[in-house]
This record gives sequence, structure tokens and C-alpha cells, in this order.
Amino acid sequence: MSLPVSTGDPPREHPELADLRARLVAHFARHERVVVTADDRPAAVLLLVFERDGVPCLLLTKRSADLVHHPGQVSLPGGSMDPGDTDLAATALRETWEEVGIPPEAVDVLGMLDDVHVWVSGFVLTPVVGIARIPFAVTINPAEIERAMLVPVASVVDHDALLPVDAGRRDLRYPLDGEDVWGATGLVLRAFVRALTAG
Repeated sequence: MSLPVSTGDPPREHPELADLRARLVAHFARHERVVVTADDRPAAVLLLVFERDGVPCLLLTKRSADLVHHPGQVSLPGGSMDPGDTDLAATALRETWEEVGIPPEAVDVLGMLDDVHVWVSGFVLTPVVGIARIPFAVTINPAEIERAMLVPVASVVDHDALLPVDAGRRDLRYPLDGEDVWGATGLVLRAFVRALTAG
């Protein structure tokens, strides 16, 4: 399935997206990232921010029910680091290309959020934040992805404001696009909101 996200080649970044970029860049400039040094497998996910009809959005996916890890759950594009990946940003970009057909050259990587130790499945997860630099279309890989979710950033921020500040991994639930987003993905979304709203 191919899902167009943006058409045409805008002469400049939409003001709301430019503001979001500036806030993220400022966060990464002042924040010392928490790195988990456990011996578990390194993995990375991509928080891809893009403009759709003038609205900054995030791309999430619902995983196939046939997958070994986290079947049927809402996630961010990503997966395990391969030996050929130069770094974890390359992992996130490669996995995004494999899962939803967005080429690495379409993404401007801004930085990385704090690592998340997903001890249940034995991964250390690095969230990579990027902004789409060119128009693209989502083409899901049905072997891995059931559907793509294009979620306004404002919806994530609004739902986060309703959650307890000290919500744990299982309590951190975001109702987005008819799905319940929780677990490691919920933690990553909370960290993303904190990066946007800090300072």
C-alpha cells in the first residue's frame, strides 16, 4: 500500500515545522544524552517529523501480528542494529526504509533521545529524531507492518498533558489514531514531548 504524505516541493519549511525543528535543535544542543551500557542488543527507532497539510506529524506503525517481537503493537519504525550499519542513526534509517519505504536521503537527522532499556525483549533502544527534508510516500512492507499511522504532533503533546508525571512503562498510554500506544514506544513519545517542551 502506498500512502502519499506530501506532494510538491515547497520553497521553504512550513513555519510550524520550522519552529518545531528549532526547539528540537535547541534541546539537543543543551541536553546530555543518557546512554545505557547494558550488554543487550542495540536497536534504534526513528521519530520522523514531517508536514502534512500544514500540520507537523509523526509517523508510527502498527506491527504485523506475525512478528516475533511485539506483534500487533504500535511502534516507531526501527529494529536491531546490523553489522553493516555505521551507527544507530543508520540503523533507524535503514529499518525505516525497509518497513515503510522512506529512503534515508529523505530524512534530516537532528539528534538522539535518551536510551531506553527494553529488558523484556533484550534490547537497548536508541530513539533517533529526524525531519523529512523532501516530500515522500509511505509504502508499507506487509511482512512487517500492518498499517502506517500519521499522527499530529499536537495530539501527542495534548495526550501527554493528561498523563501522570510519574507514569511508569505500563501506565504511559497514548490513545492515538484508534490505537493504544504504550510500553517502550510510550516512553519514547514522552521523551520526545519533553524535548519539545523543555525550556
